[in-house]
Amino acid sequence: MGRRGRHAAVLLSIGTMALTGCVSNTDDPKTFTAVVTVIGDAERADPDSGQCIVGTIPVAPNDTIFVDGGSGAASTRSVLEVNSVEQNPDGTGTCTYVARFDAIPANQRNYSLTVSSSAPYAGSFTSPDFTADELEKGATFHLHASTTEP
Repeated sequence: MGRRGRHAAVLLSIGTMALTGCVSNTDDPKTFTAVVTVIGDAERADPDSGQCIVGTIPVAPNDTIFVDGGSGAASTRSVLEVNSVEQNPDGTGTCTYVARFDAIPANQRNYSLTVSSSAPYAGSFTSPDFTADELEKGATFHLHASTTEP
């Protein structure tokens, strides 16, 4: 191997070492945990099943809640667990659910939450934006009929 060949091999070797020594946040992304409270004033509340109708959308235990940080890599999901369902004599009530997230990808400017009903064609609720700090401290998402999507 000539002088130029050895020189090129050394540069290639150094370049390979530099590339393999780099670590990006995609290799080991930072995450945080959160417990989110979801509250809705229901037109119909059923304490036995835990299902509530908020606007026209049924919300029930095990419905999916998504956290979206604005990029596909910054999304995760959980399910709703019943915290309490308080029923008034007329059948209306207040429903409170919790969702536990073990690994929300960090470093996003804002996060939105979406509660999706498991009932076919029922719709979903989307929250205003939350910061990572608000989620870590225990954000509360209030479901309103006006925040529903058909």
